[in-house]
Amino acid sequence: MSITLYPPARPRTFPELLDASLKIFRVSLPKCMPYATIAILFGELSTLYDLARGQLLTPRSAVNDPTWITLYCGGSVLFFVVWMALLLRQSAVAAGRQPGARDLLEALRQAPAIVAISLIASLAVAVLIVPPLSLAEPYRSIGFGAMLVPAIYLFVAFSLALPARMLTGKGIVQSLLYSLRLVHGNWWRAAVMYITGAAIIAAVSLLVAVMAALVLPNPSHADAGARTLLVAVALAVAAMGLNFYTAILLSVFGDLELRRADHTG
Repeated sequence: MSITLYPPARPRTFPELLDASLKIFRVSLPKCMPYATIAILFGELSTLYDLARGQLLTPRSAVNDPTWITLYCGGSVLFFVVWMALLLRQSAVAAGRQPGARDLLEALRQAPAIVAISLIASLAVAVLIVPPLSLAEPYRSIGFGAMLVPAIYLFVAFSLALPARMLTGKGIVQSLLYSLRLVHGNWWRAAVMYITGAAIIAAVSLLVAVMAALVLPNPSHADAGARTLLVAVALAVAAMGLNFYTAILLSVFGDLELRRADHTG
């Protein structure tokens, strides 16, 4: 009997949403882990460049390094594209369908829309929090604190725009507006799910970090094999975290779609 965890048959309570996210994560992990790992690697290209050079660039010096900028921008684009391929694959597994290479091909086809939606949402949030940073203290802290609340609200409000594009085929602007409509009246439901997921991911990451510190107290003096193992473990934890966050995003999207349909119906 096939597993059908998405789309949901009815609106779910918060515990049911979390349980559904965990189930989607568990059943999709083996087939989605490769995509998540590749996405994390793309997202960390600029960091890997820093490590290869033996130094971490400051934001001021990074702006003057064309290679770093290229790796950061290109890596970010590739991260979002592969992440959306992961979302498509995870939704297929959760719906009981057999995933295939079409997930990645569709994400590549949708790459311009994925980049556009990500940029518009990011710029909308940045417009709120970046200008206060140019002020002198204490106005900088006051302004940033005042703008942080609406920025967080907007971040959550736009969080379902990419799933709307990939799972419903809406246009770029329509996807952003659809996300706003879904989250309207359900902002706290979505935010609490995201916060809970982030807390779980952080707790697991901290536990792994503590275990690694106990096994290898001084990584700088470890041999190459031990350091490679630490990097591999960190990559695996990050990839599993991305899988879990995507499962939460999928659960929230399906739930809020049903709630909106019930409300409008």
